[in-house]
Amino acid sequence: MLLNRFIFSILALFFSALWIQGNSQGIPDTAFNQLIRVQNGGWIAGDATFSIHLPDNRTLWLFGDSFIGTVNEDSSLAPGASMIRNCAIVQQDEIMFTLYNGTFGEPEDFVSTNYPDSTWFWPEHGMVENDTLKIIFSEFGKTDGTPGWNFEYLNAWIIYLSYPGLEYINQVKLPYFEENGVMYGDRLLEHDGYTYIFGRKPVSPDYNIPMPHIARVPSGDLLSEWEFYDGNYWTSNSSSSKKISDQPVSQQYGVFKYQDKFVMITQEIWLGRHIYSMVSNQPYGPWSNLEVIYITPLPFEDMFTYNAYPHSQFNDNNELLVSYNSNGNFFEIFNNIELYRPRFFRIPYSTIHPSFTSSDIIEQDERSELTLYPNPSDNSLYVRIPDTEAAFEEVVLYNTRSEKVGVFTISGISYNDNYIKVPTESLAAGFYIINIGNRFGRFIHK
Repeated sequence: MLLNRFIFSILALFFSALWIQGNSQGIPDTAFNQLIRVQNGGWIAGDATFSIHLPDNRTLWLFGDSFIGTVNEDSSLAPGASMIRNCAIVQQDEIMFTLYNGTFGEPEDFVSTNYPDSTWFWPEHGMVENDTLKIIFSEFGKTDGTPGWNFEYLNAWIIYLSYPGLEYINQVKLPYFEENGVMYGDRLLEHDGYTYIFGRKPVSPDYNIPMPHIARVPSGDLLSEWEFYDGNYWTSNSSSSKKISDQPVSQQYGVFKYQDKFVMITQEIWLGRHIYSMVSNQPYGPWSNLEVIYITPLPFEDMFTYNAYPHSQFNDNNELLVSYNSNGNFFEIFNNIELYRPRFFRIPYSTIHPSFTSSDIIEQDERSELTLYPNPSDNSLYVRIPDTEAAFEEVVLYNTRSEKVGVFTISGISYNDNYIKVPTESLAAGFYIINIGNRFGRFIHK
């Protein structure tokens, strides 16, 4: 346990320096990627991937366009699968079950608009108020244009569900999009007696460059009078709303409080692969410390990724869980459903901001760092043998989760009087710690 804490402390102290080199530090979360793929009563793939942490410690996952059906062993869709416009999954520990209307053979949307033949809802975020779960859903409709992209935003609605039963009650249209053009709902955040509602707005009708905006309302009633941040003050005039950052945001982004700061997670616009973090001392900014925390891999041909989102209720080992959506050729999805499933990774909080440190961190003696080359490594890594460790018996490699990924005895690796040669060709690309005796070093494997 002490060794793991020491390794973690090294990671926390060195991550900022590594980031200057322009590398991402997120590590795929294998457990969560598997959990979202277990049998849950129908949902097999979708996008959006919002989550609401409920007061009873359950999590309500909200998805946009979703497939209901079964998956063959080769990841192709079994005949009879259907797509609906929105769906939900309730998670309690490792138990997952799906919420939608209709039947498994003929499923219908979890929540429908008043005109389901021509419009539909895609989910945003929500919260429980006074024994009622209130979720913002965005209403969309069809337009002319390229199939798959021929839709437009119409308005935002608050959907009321009973709590804890999650039964539909009613829906109420919000008036603000028609007043100021802000699409609200990316995140609902409680802080100091207010509920803050984050949204996005394009800089102009001609350029789809969304910028973050914010409104607030006294805690307890989302339908009471909203206030809007005009860049300096809060005002009841919705048309005075101004962007809270000069950094564009994806159509879906998340904000939450961690320790004494607020954290924003967003993704590069226009289907870019870079996922960013920013921090602020207040929900309305100013936002700073822009960091690239992950570059999404593209394991399939014609695949693209979008709309990263944080899930801070699953914090573990001082790491944040983040999801992002994947997509590609619509017809290829039927052959490979993995193309359309969300993916999860974790990022150490210390990479988002240097003040985010664990209470477990202990001081590291600078003299304990090993000399390594080349760094980044390729197929092997050369390590200078510390004079004080001449009698060492093994070399141990750890990943950023403090898990052993390689153990080599002195008889199993090449060495001479000054250096040892450690094989690294089997490692996945990422960041690692090497340990010899009481000394440590960090390196990148490409």
